[in-house]
Amino acid sequence: MASAKITKDMIVGSVLEKYPKALEVFLRNGFAPLANPLARKTMARAVTISQATQIHGLDADKLVDELNRACGV
Repeated sequence: MASAKITKDMIVGSVLEKYPKALEVFLRNGFAPLANPLARKTMARAVTISQATQIHGLDADKLVDELNRACGV
């Protein structure tokens, strides 16, 4: 059974829960607060990938492509 692709409308916390390898990608792209487990359980539960990339001035589509490659989906 193939895993569903990660999309920019997904909640960051849900992606991290389902795809632990995604954390490396987020950290590499400047999401340093996600290194803190408390931040992953609080802030990450309230924001989509699209919203997070807007806050950080990143291209959501590029990040999603990188996440899907890293997570094998």
